Amino acid sequence: MEIPRNISREMRASKNKLFSKIFDSSAAKTALLHGMLHIKIASCSKLRNFDRVGNIMRMGTKSDKSDPYVTAFLEDYRLLKTRVVDDDLNPIFDEEFYCPVSHITAGITFKVKDKDIAVDETLGKYFLPVDELLRKVTDADVAQDDSLTLGDLKHVGVHKIVYLDGKEKHGMFEFFVEFIPVSMLSRTMEVPGTYFKEKQGNTVRLYMNADDDGSAPIIKYGSGDGSEEKTWVPPRLWHDLYHALCEAKHFIYAAGWSFDVDQYLLRGAELDSVANSKYSAKFGELLKQKSEEGVVVNLMQWDEPSSNFAFPGMMATFDEKTRNFFNRTKVTSKFVGMAGGDFGVGKNLAFTHHQKFIVMDDGRELYGFIGGIDVTKGRWDNRKSDHRGDVYGKCFHVSEECGPRQPWHDIHSSVRGPQALDLVQAFTERWLKQASEDVGCLVNIYRLGFSDEEKLKNDGGWCTQLSRCIDSRVNAFDASIRQSFKSTCIDDVASDWAEKSEKNTKISRSFEHVSLKEMTFNQTLDLKKGRLVDSSIHLHFIHFIRRAQHSIYIESQYFMGSSSIWCDEKERRVKCSNLIAQELVLKICEKIATSEPFTVYILLPMWMEGIPEHGATQGLLYFQRNTIEAMYKHIQKALDVRMANSSDCGLKVSDYLNFYCLGTRETKDRSQATGEPVTDDEKLLAQTRRHQVYIHSKMMIVDDAVCLIGTANINQRSLDGCRDSEIMMTSYQPKYLASSESVAHGDIHAFRMHIWASITDQMSDAYRSPESKECVSLMNSIADHNFKAYMGEDTVDMTSHLLPFPLEFYDGELRPRRGLVDGKLPDTSADAMGKKSDLYPEMFLT
Repeated sequence: MEIPRNISREMRASKNKLFSKIFDSSAAKTALLHGMLHIKIASCSKLRNFDRVGNIMRMGTKSDKSDPYVTAFLEDYRLLKTRVVDDDLNPIFDEEFYCPVSHITAGITFKVKDKDIAVDETLGKYFLPVDELLRKVTDADVAQDDSLTLGDLKHVGVHKIVYLDGKEKHGMFEFFVEFIPVSMLSRTMEVPGTYFKEKQGNTVRLYMNADDDGSAPIIKYGSGDGSEEKTWVPPRLWHDLYHALCEAKHFIYAAGWSFDVDQYLLRGAELDSVANSKYSAKFGELLKQKSEEGVVVNLMQWDEPSSNFAFPGMMATFDEKTRNFFNRTKVTSKFVGMAGGDFGVGKNLAFTHHQKFIVMDDGRELYGFIGGIDVTKGRWDNRKSDHRGDVYGKCFHVSEECGPRQPWHDIHSSVRGPQALDLVQAFTERWLKQASEDVGCLVNIYRLGFSDEEKLKNDGGWCTQLSRCIDSRVNAFDASIRQSFKSTCIDDVASDWAEKSEKNTKISRSFEHVSLKEMTFNQTLDLKKGRLVDSSIHLHFIHFIRRAQHSIYIESQYFMGSSSIWCDEKERRVKCSNLIAQELVLKICEKIATSEPFTVYILLPMWMEGIPEHGATQGLLYFQRNTIEAMYKHIQKALDVRMANSSDCGLKVSDYLNFYCLGTRETKDRSQATGEPVTDDEKLLAQTRRHQVYIHSKMMIVDDAVCLIGTANINQRSLDGCRDSEIMMTSYQPKYLASSESVAHGDIHAFRMHIWASITDQMSDAYRSPESKECVSLMNSIADHNFKAYMGEDTVDMTSHLLPFPLEFYDGELRPRRGLVDGKLPDTSADAMGKKSDLYPEMFLT
């Protein structure tokens, strides 16, 4: 379904002028390239032979000819890398790439390189200046079509056959580049050009935490005009999962980072009520019971490399415990690593299978659960949990007897309907690749009668779309998908090619169009080094940030990326290139330029799980700080330009962007400790009686209309496609979409307000309009008030948990928040700003 644009021609013209002042530099010959690059690497010919010197083959080479491949960069940001063509001086690549871009750049640098055992050598380069891709609507264009806006970017294509390095003897290189500006993209709710398509006719439930006890302030919603007719009733994740597993008829598929077979899905009185029932509330026992009934139970868990029969592993994922528990049972359990690829053992050690989803049938329909919550230790939490005997903590050196128990905040979702069929496919593809010896354990969906999407539809009113980050080393993509890839015939791309004579170029031609009817994709998977890669989670994030009209709310365990805009130029080479931070900055700058209200709220942990003084945690904080600093400074620049060119004054970055964390504090009367403090951390925390509420969520809500929930954090590990494996579901209700005047008022709206009411212990009407100054002011006021209670000398029982993030932006710089002692995180000697680690490689941390 297509959503009309609400921005007027006048506002767009204003935006174009401000963007030129912010991002374009005639002196540096750089400009903002924002949209999509479609690049075809066609071929090379007459390349130099670096594997032979005269008649002598070079030492260490496997053949006597160069082994070429092609890369393309925007400065330090790599757009693409083709496969290597062995032993060929006239390679035919015929590879295509669709690359979202949001970069201030001078242009694209193509490099043809020779793959060698030690160091790859450059066979030749070609630089395509950005001004060849950026063509703006002119007065002459407007005179011909008065619906156009002066300064808007055009759809441009460039086809060239060039001499590498400007020298014929270095060989020729043929390529095609098509630039589609962002104004011509992102028109539909469905994310185009991805592996999984949108599915209609689903029922979706949105969960906060493994359990939600309903004690948060009541949420009324539904109309948006003040006469709210619905009441949000928070669903309970592990309660629903327990009953869904009990009702499973033919199969249960479970994929996870960590499973603890001893976790109870029910607690308290509910646990007592099933003591004599048919099914155990203990996760592992329940799966065994279902398998004994004849239900096919397949479980796939990450095989942590550091664990063994004597050591639980550095990450304590319980993989050995799970392996032993299901040994010689009817449950088929597989423990799979991130095997294969260039990193070899290094990749296996560094990266993980991070997907968390469970899908089953009840004989009538398919039912799936997907999100950030593992069925493992430490995840059960709600506003009033009793954690005696269930102590978990990784942020300090504490014992289970003394604690404190690390409070947990997380997000999950479930779906009934045709979307669950894609979850079955996602599980099956991984199983076929990494558990192929037990392919016979997979059920036949067709024989079970679940292959017809129309029959699986229900009247829940939700549209959903699945996305992943995973590559062909650990996933068996549907063979028909690769066969469906098409190759662009460059001659047919346009009928109005304009040729020109260019030095050191055999062919140079281009086109420019003021509109684009439809963006078509010849393939639904990426190619990296010749491998198939699904990195569609990244595309989903970008797509909906670009569509945002009013507000964005993000919860993430990590927040780092867009290294190309980091303030420290030395760090821009860090391979942390996902575009989420850049896209958020550009969206905010767009709203600043058009003087529209817009807010981004980002909830992160106070620090990442781990001892905060340790090198890994400090390294994580360091790269996260680089990301946040860049965002603040770019937005401040936009505000400065706006205030210099208008009567506006006193605008602050916090009017548009705010980072938060959660914390709690309790008096000794509320203690659930069963032992006395022994370690230094235990003794200190017994005095201060405070702890961060750990944010483990992976969620983005845009305009209260669309909700993205899954396992992917906002970092390169999650969004790269070739590092951690991830999965996410995007959901929305077509009946409740945002308008140009307001956010949507459906279940996602209620869910977001429920989260805020829970973490602030109040429900304010200001929450209904998250883009408003009143809402931003209230959230920041609550956070500041809570911070004083959290850091104060007097211990108090906190029921409101929202805190400002430990870093703040003032006087044009990012600094530790005022109120922290010597810039240290509370109750630690760890720098809030983080420190670069010399021990841990940046690829592992980002």
